[in-house]
Amino acid sequence: MAGGGFSVFEGVLALTRSQQESPLIAYIALAVAFVAEGSSLARAFWQVRGEARRGHEEILRHVEYSPDITVKVALFEDTAAVVGLVFAALGVGLRQLTGAPAWDGGASIAIGVLLFLVAVKLGMDSGELLIGRAASPGMERLIREEIESRPGVAALLELRTMHIGPDSLIVAARVALADEMVANQAEDLADEIDSALSARLPVQPHVFIDPTQAGPVGSLETGEVRRPAAP
Repeated sequence: MAGGGFSVFEGVLALTRSQQESPLIAYIALAVAFVAEGSSLARAFWQVRGEARRGHEEILRHVEYSPDITVKVALFEDTAAVVGLVFAALGVGLRQLTGAPAWDGGASIAIGVLLFLVAVKLGMDSGELLIGRAASPGMERLIREEIESRPGVAALLELRTMHIGPDSLIVAARVALADEMVANQAEDLADEIDSALSARLPVQPHVFIDPTQAGPVGSLETGEVRRPAAP
């Protein structure tokens, strides 16, 4: 936000300046900055791409729902920097061609607006994680499929998920079990679900199972079975 404000301020000043300056230094600074920011953007992009492949997601969907805010900040910041450098180069070039300072000032103001948008987006994503964001739709669908496919599970009655960090996810499920299931079988079922989700999810799940009988009469009382993932 501070960088955006400074850029807009410089753009307003550029609109009021009438002196002509040599653009050579500006072009050199832009070239050096483009190499530095471009290499940083490439590293951030390859990291995000690798994470998306491991999670079997599209890159844009992974960026939207990723709980790793540090990687997202690096990607957004570097992307805004490269786009801003393009704006700056266009502003300097058009000012040199036309002699009108409006191009240079307008480019600086556009960079400021871009920085404002990135800051607001990152702030919104950070706020969602602070209050407890649920897993992505694709991840929740995978969790549902894994639980409902287990023998002995009659129905998945309720599912709640919440990220507690970039690599940790709470999974709380209330499941209706078949009438023939007994308490020790329910514990084994919780272990199986925990192990399967740990193998399939890109984050470490902490699974909480609340079993209940599917029928009105049975030998299993309702209660919570917790099987945290092995460290």
